[in-house]
Amino acid sequence: MKLKSIVSLLSMLLAAQIALSQPVCAEGGAPAALSAAPAASISASAPATLSIPAANGLTSSPASATGGITAPLAPSAGPATMQPGIPAQSTSTLQPPQPTTSQLTAPFQRVADPALQATQPQSAPPQMTSTPAAVVEMSNAERAMLDSGSGADKSSPQEFKVKSLKQFGYSFFRPEMQGFAALSDVPVGPDYQLGTGDRIVMTVWGSLEGSYELEVNRSGELVLPKVGSVKVAGTTFGQLPKLLTGHLAKVFRDFNLNITMGKLRMIKVYVVGEVKSPGDYSISSLSTLINALSAAGGPTTNGSLRSISIVRDGKQVDEVDLYSFFLKGDKNRDIRLQPGDTIFVPQVGPVAGIAGNVRRPAIYELKDEKNLKELLELANGIVPTGYLQRMQISRVEANDKKIITDINLDPTKSGKALDQLTATIAIKDMDLVKIFPIDGTLRGYARLEGYVLRPGDYALQPGMRIDQLLGQDNLLPEYHTESGQVIRLMPPDFHPELIFFNVSRAMAKDPENNLELKEFDIVRIFSRWEMEEMPRIKISGEIQKPGEYRYFSNMRVRDLLIFAGNPKLTAYLNDAELTRLKLSTSSVSSYPISINLAEALKGNPQHNIPLEPHDELTVRKIPNWADENDRYITLKGEFVFPGTYPIFKGEKLSSVIHRAGGFSPKAHLKGAKFTRTSVRELQQKRMDEFLASTEMDINSKMSEMASAASSAEELAANKASIEGVRRSLQLLKSTKAEGRMVLQLSQPDTFSGSPYDIEVLGGDTLEVPQRTNSVSVLGRVTNPTNFVFTEGRSVGDYLDLAGGITQDSNDDEMYVIRADGSVFSHQQYSAFGSLVGGGFMGERIDSGDAIIVPQKFEKTAWMRNLKDITTIISQIAISAGTVFLGLR
Repeated sequence: MKLKSIVSLLSMLLAAQIALSQPVCAEGGAPAALSAAPAASISASAPATLSIPAANGLTSSPASATGGITAPLAPSAGPATMQPGIPAQSTSTLQPPQPTTSQLTAPFQRVADPALQATQPQSAPPQMTSTPAAVVEMSNAERAMLDSGSGADKSSPQEFKVKSLKQFGYSFFRPEMQGFAALSDVPVGPDYQLGTGDRIVMTVWGSLEGSYELEVNRSGELVLPKVGSVKVAGTTFGQLPKLLTGHLAKVFRDFNLNITMGKLRMIKVYVVGEVKSPGDYSISSLSTLINALSAAGGPTTNGSLRSISIVRDGKQVDEVDLYSFFLKGDKNRDIRLQPGDTIFVPQVGPVAGIAGNVRRPAIYELKDEKNLKELLELANGIVPTGYLQRMQISRVEANDKKIITDINLDPTKSGKALDQLTATIAIKDMDLVKIFPIDGTLRGYARLEGYVLRPGDYALQPGMRIDQLLGQDNLLPEYHTESGQVIRLMPPDFHPELIFFNVSRAMAKDPENNLELKEFDIVRIFSRWEMEEMPRIKISGEIQKPGEYRYFSNMRVRDLLIFAGNPKLTAYLNDAELTRLKLSTSSVSSYPISINLAEALKGNPQHNIPLEPHDELTVRKIPNWADENDRYITLKGEFVFPGTYPIFKGEKLSSVIHRAGGFSPKAHLKGAKFTRTSVRELQQKRMDEFLASTEMDINSKMSEMASAASSAEELAANKASIEGVRRSLQLLKSTKAEGRMVLQLSQPDTFSGSPYDIEVLGGDTLEVPQRTNSVSVLGRVTNPTNFVFTEGRSVGDYLDLAGGITQDSNDDEMYVIRADGSVFSHQQYSAFGSLVGGGFMGERIDSGDAIIVPQKFEKTAWMRNLKDITTIISQIAISAGTVFLGLR
């Protein structure tokens, strides 16, 4: 039900909006004002009131379609519909003038240093940001003031069309005025005549005290207490106190009396003729003609506003012209009505419209107006933007045709005043007068654009030249001195042409460059960095803020060092290299210049030399200086004092272990893991190369799969195998190299001086775990798992504990990964050794070791290739510090 109600309400609103937006044509061919809503009857208990309109009486209701005057002109940029009560003008909707300054690059743009940007002046004024606000319709005066005119290069046709023109005065009677409240809160004048139904409040004090509300009865009498009836009908309110005092004095002595009006009586009047809702209306006895017309919704657009008759007792007592009230606010003729009065609104008389650049364009009813002067007086005259050289009258000629007449009202041509000229032009019924707008093209100016302080239009003086336009304070810093442009409209067709001039020579008043300006000239000034490449210099190496910087004239080495935040503590100041370019018209070469930075910072001119564009200064690092991150080694796990230790150049690993207090009793030296940054980077590079090559091999072998398979089962098996290899490859891509080096540690007294006692480098890490007491058996065995380490057991023993190898295992390629990262495989041992109980199967296994049994592949060409790829992947995995189990 709620949804149905909402839909019904929306339908009603839409229908009302459509009805209000439709133009209404009056009978007889005259354009009609907006239609009013049906009149409502007025309550007999509510006295009528008159709503006084604001301003000149033309203010309409808030609804946009309830009357008013709409702009009748349609300029080339599109018609602008104005709000009611605002005179129309043949101008388009205006925008505030926008600056024409070109968007220029800041001349002090810095590449690397934010601090340098603080010293850079801005070349263009900051853009103002506007916040959204309610749209307010501008008046004609506001439009004219804000319209700076268009340049001759942007002139466009000014099409004049009368889109909408309303009949004057009818918007005063708004539809919501029907059923208005009567005037009940206004003072009653002394000339008010009492009648049946009026109530008075009488207050007496003295010998008689009390307050009495008395009503004039049908006999026209008031009944006074202890006095009786007093005839008051026809008596004025000013005479009433004296009359009542005289009657009360016959009975009482020594009293005072005060009389005020209470509720006023209602009178019945008749409103007929061309009104929205003709009929009889009960209105307050204080109501006037305008009150009664408002109650009836006002005259229709077919009704007259200038010849409204008031008939009393069968005779016309007055004829009212409402234009005197609408145009001048004169209510002298708004007479007070009497009971039984009839208001008659006849048909509208002759009408004439005036549109365009007048103060109040509308359709006016003519009464005594016979000429254009009197019509213009109704429209309050022509605005300054009206074009007097051509005024046009559109006229209906003798029920036959429409003709137009153009008239020149320019006083300078005829030597007569405008009033004299317009007084001689007759106006007839149904005439439409059009006042055209003046040319919107701005005249007598030269425009300054580009990289200047005050861009815009300048008044063109006789003999004015470029140096006068620019002045001494209009050029921004670093303007381009070599070139400027003048865009000039050349007769006879006013096509634009470019004229080049040298700005610096123009400012020096050189006649060839300091051109004389013409009307509509556009002078454009450029920034230096629009026309030239900004020179830069570069500094790199041991400096706080290396990068590119702008080159400044007379800039020296010390200036560049200060811009870059001065050298670091690691900088070698005794010798720096400045690379300089040697340019010629056909080639370029570079050569180095050796500089002592310490002397340059002191200002020694021998080293603090002037810089040139494109110079590059390289600040070297002090020899044998290690960066902070390269001066430490990390010891983890089973050390007496694990942690991070600074190292010294040439220091051995045994020395660092000794400084850490040696190994703890739980240390498992065979499982130690030593990693190095440089090794990790090299391993990662090799891994990436292997993975990329392997992926290419897999992709190339995919096309051979169909031909290599001898059956559908083999094809399916091959696809499954290749997908397994792909998954393993993707897993390895996410694995990063550890940079592990295989070291065989021993106690410090025996480790020192051994081949594994290597020189340590910054970033090295040595991790010694606790003894795990476990051995891993992985791959193609019956039960792959971890077993408790037992001293003396061999590879064969642990394979037996795992249930032995499976049928698809490749026992010829089994291998063992020691806890220290070293690997030995079955292929390293001879078959004879295995027969006598030695060889690969008899190798002793230590705690932390892992035995790997790979899968056996079928002897097909495709699977051999797959096996090779799998082997490569296994090798990559081992080098990355991981265990690759093969295809499962």
